[in-house]
Amino acid sequence: MEKIEIYLGAINGTVTVQLLRKKIKNIHLKVFRSLDVILSVPEQVSAEWIDDFLLSHKEWIDDQITKYKKASGFNNLAEIKNGSSTLFLGKDMRIYIEASVNNYIEIDENRINMYITDQTDERLIQSVFSKWWRKTAFKVYQQEIDYYYNTVIRKYGIDKPILSIKKMKTLWGSCTYKKNKITLNEYLLKANVRCIQYVVLHELTHLLYPNHNSDFYDFLTIHMPDWIERKKQLDNEVVQSL
Repeated sequence: MEKIEIYLGAINGTVTVQLLRKKIKNIHLKVFRSLDVILSVPEQVSAEWIDDFLLSHKEWIDDQITKYKKASGFNNLAEIKNGSSTLFLGKDMRIYIEASVNNYIEIDENRINMYITDQTDERLIQSVFSKWWRKTAFKVYQQEIDYYYNTVIRKYGIDKPILSIKKMKTLWGSCTYKKNKITLNEYLLKANVRCIQYVVLHELTHLLYPNHNSDFYDFLTIHMPDWIERKKQLDNEVVQSL
């Protein structure tokens, strides 16, 4: 992966842009809430053109990074603290940590309540939260996979795929159709259910059409006519993209 450094100014200083050359037609510039900046370009684009493109979008990159920094730890799952916040199924949720004889988590309308045996043990807090998050993600994703598999995919004689969950920086999901396996990003749990459904159906469709060809998009549109709107909503809620 190529990397390019760009100076944004006195406040945010120099940031590193990760450059991905792909077999694509369009340019995609994304700033993630983790402050990672990723630029995907067609393979043949020159280095000079890329430099000019980043220079012309420097102000936009700076604005996105500043916005995320002002959020005071918003959506940062790598450092869970009392009073921090995150998106959970499309909602802003505040995290509260309380002392308890057992380690467990409960949620209500706008709170994630953590009950921890040792509130000073940061590794314990992170471990309890990470296990709960991944377990919840698996339950939510599997429920949507079961629904769309049974109502859309099953009649084509394809076995229900195995679900895997992992952390991914640039993908919401992937499908290894030869192994009948779907992998979903654990951070997708930040998005609302409609967006999760879009990613699930997108990856399930790859079991029938491995490539992003016209047949793939026709099938997706038939079974989810508003998938473009859902994808845009996903980008706007969890990732700021251009």
